[in-house]
Parts: sequence; C-alpha cells; structure tokens
Amino acid sequence: MDVRRLQAFAKVYDLRSFSRAGEEMMLSQPTISAHVMALEEELDTQLFDRLGRTVLPTQAGNVLYRYCVTIFSQLDHAKADILALSKRVAGDLLIGGSTIPAQYIIPRLVAGFLEKYPEVRIELLGGDTSEIIGQVLDGGIHVGIVGAPALQTELISRSILEDELVLIGAPRFVAAAAGDQDWRARLTALPWVMRESGSGTRLALEQALIRSGLDMRDLRTVLQVHSSVAVLQCVEAGLGVSVVSRMAAATYLERGTVVQLPVDGLAMRREFYVVYHGRRYMFPAQRLFLAACGELS
Repeated sequence: MDVRRLQAFAKVYDLRSFSRAGEEMMLSQPTISAHVMALEEELDTQLFDRLGRTVLPTQAGNVLYRYCVTIFSQLDHAKADILALSKRVAGDLLIGGSTIPAQYIIPRLVAGFLEKYPEVRIELLGGDTSEIIGQVLDGGIHVGIVGAPALQTELISRSILEDELVLIGAPRFVAAAAGDQDWRARLTALPWVMRESGSGTRLALEQALIRSGLDMRDLRTVLQVHSSVAVLQCVEAGLGVSVVSRMAAATYLERGTVVQLPVDGLAMRREFYVVYHGRRYMFPAQRLFLAACGELS
C-alpha cells in the first residue's frame, strides 16, 4: 500500500472531512478523494460512508485506521533509529505540562534543549496534573511535567524540582489572617478561591490541611477556577485568599497588589515530577529530554 494514500485516509478519518483533510495536508480535495478511492479499489471495500457533507468510517475503515496508527508509529521509530545511527536527534516530541510547569519551567527547559538539538520539533500541551498524566498513559504525549506523581503502574515519575506554595490575599485580608484566633479558625473564616479537582496545587493544599487536622470541606470556597493566572487575578481583585506557587505569585507580590499571608502551622512544599510511560518505545529525542529534566534536580 502507498503510504501517502494511507496518510490521506487517516487524515480524513481523524477530521471526518475530505476538504479539511486536504487543507491540513496542503493537497486538493480531489487528490485526497483519489487517494481514498485508490485504497478502496485496492482493498475491494468501502472505507467511508459519504452522507452529503457527513463522512463516517465503515467497519472496514475502522479496522484500517487501527493498523494505520501502528504503521505510522513504526515508521517514526524507524526514522528515529536511523537518525540516531548518524548521531542526529530529530523528530516530533510532544510535551505536556500542568499550569506551573507549562508557564515557568518547560519554556526554559525547551530553550536549552533546542539549542543542542535544533532538529527536534516540540509541541507543548497544557492541562491540569490529572489530564496530563492521562495523556501520557494514553500515548497522546511523550513526556509530562506535573505537580504530583502518577499512580498508574505503567508510568514512571521522577522528582525534578521543589516548589513552595504560599497563602496569598489582597492587602485587606492581612488583618483577618493575623487575628487572635487559632490559625485553623482564621483559615476557615476566610473566603477561598480554589483550584479545580485534579490540580497539583489543590492536591498539595489538601495534603497540608490533612496533616494539620483540617479538611478541604472546612474551608469556605467562594469561587473555583482552572489556572494559577485566574487564581491570582481573582485574589488581586479581592475575591478571597488562595494558595499558589511562589513562582507564579512573584510578580504580584513584588508590585504589592497581592501579599503573602502568615500561616505558621501550614507548611506547603511540593515537588514537580517528570512522567513518562515505562513500557513504550522511547525515541532518542525523548531520552535526551528526560536527561535534561534530570539536570534540574
């Protein structure tokens, strides 16, 4: 089978559209259609049901697509191994990062890596810790850098960097956070801006509260958001207090629109982990990127 035909078929399968497949592959729609029709003639079966503008794979199309995924993966492996023989490091590397790593750790890491290996093409995908770990498990990304270790036995997690979490609020919350009450009572009386479930920051806060005899449900959550930037903006606007990475809060703390609130009994440190699949083939680019992550620790 002609690989170009298989690539055209797989792109139509992914996008459910001949025209969009042509746009992505920079080929005309008639060329894409011709590739698919040639495959159908070669296999003597119909691969797609064409229902007006709707394109749906047939059972045969589903079978062929599963094999295409394997074929393309094996071709990538072959290319990487051949390039490795000539001591070239190239190919695609998909990196996932939870909020803090994606904004403050991975960009500098990638900059140094690409200076050494400029032929590698990197795509950075974001999400919370649980989402990134899930994508590593499913094979959607090669390497993840997140705020908690993976629990799945197939995945390997290595600590690469330590982070401090700080309790922050608008200046008007300083008095409330430093009152005469026990610090636990003060925490539960404050309004909280909280990260979503699955966030590494939220998990670190939960663990710190448990160690101190508190439960997340004891806190008065007024708002839940999905990024550290959103937390900082909401805290700066006076909506409540929250816990964030010191790296993320640094600029806000320097300009004084957000202040660190004293909490003597709540020590919050966490580690960032590089996560990868222990049972999947590892490209040279992935091995070298993992080595670069190890240099941070």
